[in-house]
Amino acid sequence: MLTSVTKDFQHLTIRRDQQVFWIGLDVKNSNRNLLTPEVLAELQQAYQLAQALRVRALILHSNRPQVFSAGLDLSLLQNNPDPQQLLAFLKAGQDFCAQLSSSALISLAMVEGECLGAGLSLALACHYCVATTHRPTRFSFPEVQQGILPIWGGISRSLQRMGVRPALDFLTHASILSTEAALKKKLIDASASAEHIKTLALRYIAGQPTKTTPPLSSVFLETLSARVLINNQLQRKLAKTQDIAHYPAASRLLNLWQLTGGGLAALQPMELIAFKDLLETSSTQNLLRLAELKDQLKALIPAKAEVYSSVHIIGAGHVGREIAAWCSLSGLNVSIQEVNLENLGYALERIRSIFNAYFQKDAAKLKAATERISVDPEGQGIFYADLIIDATTDKLANKQELLARLEENSRPDALLAITSSTLPLERLAAVLLKPERLIGLHFLYPILQHELVEIIHLELTAPSVLEQAYTFVKQINKLPLAVQSTPGLIVNRILLTYIMQGIRLCQQNVPPVTIDKAGRDFGMPLGPLEWADLLGLDYCWQLGDTLAKTSPLLVPDLLVDMVKAGKLGRKNGTGFYRYRHGRMLKPERAQWEGNISALQDKLINQMSEEAALCLEQGIIENPDLLDAAVVFGAGFPAFRGGPLQYARSSRK
Repeated sequence: MLTSVTKDFQHLTIRRDQQVFWIGLDVKNSNRNLLTPEVLAELQQAYQLAQALRVRALILHSNRPQVFSAGLDLSLLQNNPDPQQLLAFLKAGQDFCAQLSSSALISLAMVEGECLGAGLSLALACHYCVATTHRPTRFSFPEVQQGILPIWGGISRSLQRMGVRPALDFLTHASILSTEAALKKKLIDASASAEHIKTLALRYIAGQPTKTTPPLSSVFLETLSARVLINNQLQRKLAKTQDIAHYPAASRLLNLWQLTGGGLAALQPMELIAFKDLLETSSTQNLLRLAELKDQLKALIPAKAEVYSSVHIIGAGHVGREIAAWCSLSGLNVSIQEVNLENLGYALERIRSIFNAYFQKDAAKLKAATERISVDPEGQGIFYADLIIDATTDKLANKQELLARLEENSRPDALLAITSSTLPLERLAAVLLKPERLIGLHFLYPILQHELVEIIHLELTAPSVLEQAYTFVKQINKLPLAVQSTPGLIVNRILLTYIMQGIRLCQQNVPPVTIDKAGRDFGMPLGPLEWADLLGLDYCWQLGDTLAKTSPLLVPDLLVDMVKAGKLGRKNGTGFYRYRHGRMLKPERAQWEGNISALQDKLINQMSEEAALCLEQGIIENPDLLDAAVVFGAGFPAFRGGPLQYARSSRK
């Protein structure tokens, strides 16, 4: 007997197939199946219907192949939500998940696509959780990055399934697990291809195999003395990588576990209290806003898009080699063209070191990533690649000549891209017979650390080309931001004001170590002079000169003098600091009696003012996305919300 009942549900599809009741998540106006009180109410109704029909089993799945559920709708948590209504929603979710896991009605979550946050808590509340080996399928609790804690029993059920140490590591680092990794760590019960996942689900429902249990050692790790010891160890480890004062959620989670253990009954009431406390902080509100903005950037990517398989990169400098490494890590075949064989050899060494860092314990993945990289000095890849990226040095005439050749020899449907942020895209496109084919892909350096890619386009850029660029950025797990061609683009323009202000302060005899410590203490990943050395002082001068033609920015004399003296930064061993084999040598200690807070204001206010100017000039229309760009592209501290949000909060 096969029946379908959908008229009473806005966010679910319901059908009965003999003794199995299928509930499909299909949330209205949410392509990520975000969970709201309305969705939860319908899940409760569907569950009651399944019970009334006396079916043997319930299978929870998604009607969207790219996503199971991305968790709670974060807009519910922002801008002073009604505390009683929010608490009632969170408590209702806990109760529903508890009902699922304790019921005699067998439940199974069949996961395909993203399964995140409260969506993962919902899946783990089922008796069984199986998943497809489809590439987009992945599992994570991102809550600690959003300033909150996993809710609806996710902490407890992860501990029960994975064991203490693996679960705490997974939870506190917001790790993202593929289906293969989730199965290996016992987060899920089984996996199959998308074609066979329904067969697997039905087999599990019919056979009800014994669930795997964590090792016996985990039982001993749940004693109070063990919890105290483990918490102290993990807190020290956490403090080395996270700013606990401004990102307290992971530390709070560990303390909560120490206090209650992993038992659901003791943990859940404390979860609600901790969740409420964290939600009231300004840092959590900023983190939640940025998480929503990240979703907005992802939403720019076409839902159905072709998949790239091959990328040809011209230029094996630090930008070209990092793009090559990242593309290979993302599963693409990469050919690298470089006429200087010495540069090419060095690039391959650096790429191998990146792979070694990523796959220390997985020889098979290391081998596969390495095999996806090929050397192509003659540029044969130009003829067949899906995407060709010019990452050569920024010399206008050379790039124009190269692009003309690429248009002639590449496939007509291949995407042509440049990485320059200093040369005008319109002047480069002018040499092409079809200038609408050219796009800019500006990767923010260091490429392996920053999520954002600025997609530079012209008014004449073909919509299909822009869509191709979005698709590529999605495929390599980055965030796209479309930007009209303008000097310095957005992120580098704002970051450069931070760097230039740091250089001016150094010119005024403030010690470099003091300037950089002030920037890092504010929350920036690097001080302004450390940034300058990393990017290259010659590049900073070149970009500064470009911006000075159209903005009030002035290039400090100190920067010009240092470049003329051959001090280029980390690339040649000497800049504001000294380097050996790419590593900074310990600088001399310095004393300075000035006001550190005033120093920080001078550094950061410049960024906020430049961001406001970008908005005023119409370079970007959405102030929220501008904040997101500087956070995800330049490392502006997320807990402060971005340069514009920080300026607003500072005025209060």
